[in-house]
Amino acid sequence: MNHRENVGHEAVLRARVLLLGSGTITIHEQIDAYRVLARVSPAVHLPRLAQALLDYATSVPRDPETHLTVVTEAADAARRMDVSEPRRSELLPVALEACRRELLALGREKEAAVLGEEMTRPA
Repeated sequence: MNHRENVGHEAVLRARVLLLGSGTITIHEQIDAYRVLARVSPAVHLPRLAQALLDYATSVPRDPETHLTVVTEAADAARRMDVSEPRRSELLPVALEACRRELLALGREKEAAVLGEEMTRPA
């Protein structure tokens, strides 16, 4: 096993321990753990990552640029979910609408319109 694989294994182990531990973890720690775990077990962790990012976006001070970054990552996670994943149809529209709102707040109407079109297409 090379060093890179070892680091990956250690990161996965740390993420699992963090999420399964008995202590309270911050939303940042939770998101970081889900980012790592989504790479090795996307079916399980992409929905959790998307939800955690959406939760985080609603809990931080209102700033369109920051929100756009967070909800864009949530939308990307939701898009990567398998179409058979039940939470995909719940999380993707919420994340896309959040992205659309932030783009409009930033005056980026064309990009917002593209997301609006994506929202009308069947999943």
